[in-house]
Amino acid sequence: MEYNCVIGIAFTVALMAGPGLTPSEMAKRDSLLQVLEILRGSPSPHTDELLTKLHGLVTNLSWSPAEVIQLFTSLLKRFDSKETKDNLHLWMLKILHSVEINYITPNWKSRKSLIDMIQDTTVTDEDLQKILGADLDKTLDEIINEIEQQKIVNKTLLNSAKKIVYEVLNSQIKHSLTHVLQRLVTAVKKTMKMTPRLTQMVSWALMALSEKGRLIQVSTGEGKTCIVAMFAAYRALQGHSVDIMSSSPVLAERDFREWQSFYRELKISVSCNVNKMKTDLKECYKSQVVYGTAHHFAGDWLRQHFGREDIRSDRSFQCAIVDEVDSLMLDKGCHTVYLGSEMPALQHLNPVLALIWHTVNQYTQTNSFILGSKALFHQVALESLSLGEEDTFTLLKLAELSGLIEEGSANALQQDKIIFSQITTSITPEKLAAFFRKIEAEYKTCHFILYCQNNDSIKKMYESPQPNDSRTTVSLLLHSGGLCQYIYTDRDSLLRAVKSEITSNLCFTPCDQRHSRTKCYVPGFLRDLVECKMEDWIENALHAQNMSRDHEYVVERHGVVPVDFSSTGVLENSMQWIDGLHQFLEMKHQNKLSDMSSITNFMSNVGLLHMYKDQIYGVTGTLGQKVETETLQKIYNGITACYIPTFKRRKLFEVEGVIVNNEEEWLQKICDVIRAQTRSTVYRSERAVLVICETIKRAKALHQALGDSVQDKVLYISNNMDNRPVTDKEIPAGKVIIATNLAGRGTDLRVSASVKSAGGLSVLQTFLPSNARVEAQAFGRTGRQGSPGSAQLIICSQHLPETLQLLVLGRGLLSLLRNLVSPVQLYRDCFERQLRSRFSGQDNGLSKTLAEILNNATDTGIKLAKRVRDESVTEKLNEYLESIVPKMKKKQDLFSQYLDFINNFYQRSNNNPAESDVTALHEFWGLWLLMNDINEGQSDVLKTKLASDLERARESVSNRQSPLSNLHHYTLFGNKLLENGHFEASIHMYSKAIELDPCWAAIALYNRAFARLAQHNNKQDPDCIEQALHDLQQALKSVELYCRQQDLVYTYSKAHLEAVPMAGLTRFDHHQNIRCKVFLWLRKNIEEGLGKLTRARNIGGHVKVEKHLVLFMAPVYEYLPSLLLTSGSLSVLHSRDQLGMQQLITHSSFDIFHELESLKSLGLTDVFVLDTRFSLVGFFSKIGKSFGS
Repeated sequence: MEYNCVIGIAFTVALMAGPGLTPSEMAKRDSLLQVLEILRGSPSPHTDELLTKLHGLVTNLSWSPAEVIQLFTSLLKRFDSKETKDNLHLWMLKILHSVEINYITPNWKSRKSLIDMIQDTTVTDEDLQKILGADLDKTLDEIINEIEQQKIVNKTLLNSAKKIVYEVLNSQIKHSLTHVLQRLVTAVKKTMKMTPRLTQMVSWALMALSEKGRLIQVSTGEGKTCIVAMFAAYRALQGHSVDIMSSSPVLAERDFREWQSFYRELKISVSCNVNKMKTDLKECYKSQVVYGTAHHFAGDWLRQHFGREDIRSDRSFQCAIVDEVDSLMLDKGCHTVYLGSEMPALQHLNPVLALIWHTVNQYTQTNSFILGSKALFHQVALESLSLGEEDTFTLLKLAELSGLIEEGSANALQQDKIIFSQITTSITPEKLAAFFRKIEAEYKTCHFILYCQNNDSIKKMYESPQPNDSRTTVSLLLHSGGLCQYIYTDRDSLLRAVKSEITSNLCFTPCDQRHSRTKCYVPGFLRDLVECKMEDWIENALHAQNMSRDHEYVVERHGVVPVDFSSTGVLENSMQWIDGLHQFLEMKHQNKLSDMSSITNFMSNVGLLHMYKDQIYGVTGTLGQKVETETLQKIYNGITACYIPTFKRRKLFEVEGVIVNNEEEWLQKICDVIRAQTRSTVYRSERAVLVICETIKRAKALHQALGDSVQDKVLYISNNMDNRPVTDKEIPAGKVIIATNLAGRGTDLRVSASVKSAGGLSVLQTFLPSNARVEAQAFGRTGRQGSPGSAQLIICSQHLPETLQLLVLGRGLLSLLRNLVSPVQLYRDCFERQLRSRFSGQDNGLSKTLAEILNNATDTGIKLAKRVRDESVTEKLNEYLESIVPKMKKKQDLFSQYLDFINNFYQRSNNNPAESDVTALHEFWGLWLLMNDINEGQSDVLKTKLASDLERARESVSNRQSPLSNLHHYTLFGNKLLENGHFEASIHMYSKAIELDPCWAAIALYNRAFARLAQHNNKQDPDCIEQALHDLQQALKSVELYCRQQDLVYTYSKAHLEAVPMAGLTRFDHHQNIRCKVFLWLRKNIEEGLGKLTRARNIGGHVKVEKHLVLFMAPVYEYLPSLLLTSGSLSVLHSRDQLGMQQLITHSSFDIFHELESLKSLGLTDVFVLDTRFSLVGFFSKIGKSFGS
């Protein structure tokens, strides 16, 4: 039948091929040609795309399958009614694309519903497109009704807000707040050249009417900055001081500059606390309104109350307005600001950290086990059996008996250990197994499990039945040549092994220093700290091994920088990890090794906001789900929340997300989508694409994968780069921005008119965000202010948490099985044939086939992944609320207690205590925090203990004693006394330091020697000269210990690089070189002093002591690089650019200043130069003594 139909149509067309046809006949002929093409069986290349669009209405626009079928049928009828026939597929795709980009839901109405307008043949296609793309503002009633439907805002309050806005719109000033709002609106119009939108005025009214704090969700791009400025001005006009907390320093400065004229118009003083010098900050906080970040507000409070700098004066916490309030209160609620508190003595821990790093790098991770370093069989046996070196011969005799080594080898090895390598050459794993079975039976203290290497796998060779007694289980991997490796099957056993190896190489001074030169020597006063924190340091060393560059951190010019990759993507330049983690990463990448510091002051974001009590107001584009707002309301009592509608209908089209199985497929899928979006189609022109990746590493991988297939692409991955070409310019069609979360929250991207008409910016999120708010922030970069846009998740299952991977894999297998038996593809083929064979006005079964397709949707697993993610967020929020926040509060309370103690200490000292006393107390408090389990201890118990311990520390300081028994404190005490001319008292203090720990008393010995000489300057007697000589000789020995330990730091820190040598000098090399030089210069100064004192003693003379700054210890040429760098960086100094300043002061040219300052903090405040003077009396006295002897 179909064949006969084709013949008939072809014949008719042939008859109509001649000239002289009327327009109507020509149209009929063209229509017949189209039908003929269909019936011939040529499939349309756009059928799959058409079905995708129709399916997208169900998955992404809340259309039901029945509603889509009704729409499709209406479109067919409209097409049939057209006089001039277009290509059906292309015509329908254009209409559906318009429906999609303008986010037309089944409930959408203009004058009529969409289907009614399609069925209305008086509405042209052009008019239909214009109606769908209409961009109208909502009315006040529509906005109020949408808020009312939330049922979370008091109706009376909402009506009052409506009345205030209505009165302003109609210039009917009846309410006092109406007058204020009118004044504010007028000021905005005059200074900002814009009129506040209805949504902004409603938001302002709701905040102004709220007696207690209120959080408002205002969609991205809806003008939060204007709302903040208007509300801040209102509170300032009421006489309150207002602190506006922006999400970044850049935004704080931008908003301050942009709105400065607005405040000036209202005669309100305003400033910004970012990039200010101390004197400028004091003026800043006198302003009624201060812009800044939580980091700066907290830091300035700490400078006022801990650093005792007059910055905030008497400014109180009256009103806080927080931008991106959910980020600050939830994602960054735990973030803590602290002022740097260097504890010089902690540099003694660098060799320990280097030893830990070296040790953990001796262990190798396999698929099933962790392997220790290789060792000879007898050493492993001695250690496993807890025997001493004296038992070596006994074990070697057992080795002979087991056949491991030849008879007589034990005696030969006793005589000459060098031949060990010759004897062990022929030892096989099988022989080693026999040896360990022999000693297992002989000693009965170990239960051995023995393995050997079989190609690339490890297989078990031997395991005896587990005995009933308490034997220690030891797992070993046996190698040829008599070598063995410990095998660890769990993390606890690994930690025990690492800790045991490290502690065996630690010595606490004072002690005999004649041990192995590979031992680490640590001052005894740090013993408790080392033993308390050892496991934490080991854990962090293991963690550092597994951390990835360009994921959790980056390596910048100024060092290792943490990345907030899960939330904001920001490089946190001023942050350092604690408990050695930062130092391990510095060793890993051979960066400058920083000293650990003690945290003596801190302020969390939660603690800062609590100071404002119930006067916290905030705006954000994403308040989140109910559980998140409830969490905020529990932490901040009395705070309420509400959601403000967009001022225009939002047109964000969310494409159904996909989960792919592996990284290669994931990259390919993203590249395919990018290329599809940046190429024009028959129904739209090119679009622009923003791709948001989870990490910098993956962003770079995607950039590389795109290659030359996309020419106009750019990376937006670091806030340390100049990103103005991305953020300040209009994004043209075809542009691809590959970014991290840095391009999410707070980033305003403008697209060209052609991109808008093509469907707006396409956002691809290539990972499952940590919560729905982060996801919404990313999607909020498009579809703003009534403009169209689309967003899609494309996720790799391998990047998901392990538990979620299993769930998604299970769902994927189930979906695969369904697809194997699913008739969807058959229905799609059928739909294609039916559409080709359809005659005008006929349904031909199309509706039924389409229904089958739409009702057999494929499950991508996205919904499951999001649901599990959201459940995880709920658990995390519960932990945050019930555990983390109480712990932060407990720690903050202890800090408040310490501040009260310090204030009292200052009062007792007439507000002028000795700097060394305050330093000693701060260090005591810092170590107290490190060594007491704040998280687990009861608050009252901790407070009582702290009060008692602080009182003892105060008594110690009052008695000129170190509360930590820190020898360096006594050196600093002595320096203060020497500075005031109290020679005997200073010598007494230096002597205390020396008695406490002579091993590390180089500076105390040095200072004591010169204090004695200076006490009798130019008039020293021989005893004085002898005492000074002895002190300098002992100081020289102590300096040698410093140098040896510095060599250990260098050796241990670089051991892991032996397999992968680094070309040239690293930043680590340069820093360690300078640190060694400083001690060499000190040694040279001591040696010169010894030489002149020896000469004075030999000739019976005396010496003149001259005091110089420590800087004079280094040769002048060492300072030239820093001088040249500074002169070339004047623009950075003048700009007060924080990043530029940080990069400048951490440059290698300034290492010399830092290291000399480090010595100064240990007590070397000055260096001394001697001039030998001849004394005739002394000379004859010397001769007389010689004759007398």
